[in-house]
Amino acid sequence: MSMFTITGEVKNVFWQEGQVNKETGETKEGSHKVQILGEMPVKGGGSRLDLITLTIPDGINFEPYKGLSVRFPLGFFSPAKGSILYYIPKGSKVEVIA
Repeated sequence: MSMFTITGEVKNVFWQEGQVNKETGETKEGSHKVQILGEMPVKGGGSRLDLITLTIPDGINFEPYKGLSVRFPLGFFSPAKGSILYYIPKGSKVEVIA
């Protein structure tokens, strides 16, 4: 089980075509994406709504969860200073919450 999770409403599920690298001509593979709307705390109290788009790993289907509040593991890393990338770990399970 992951120590970090994300909780929010599944707003959209879509397919994003792969992109072509203009320098090499190589085509990057396309991927399924999910958009989750959730509350982010802000300094001084309160919260704001934030929409996050994540790549869906193979074996997970978010279509049945559209419009529902869910929770699932979230991974992240920092490839460069000031930059954080979020991802859904492979093998994650989606949990519907009330």
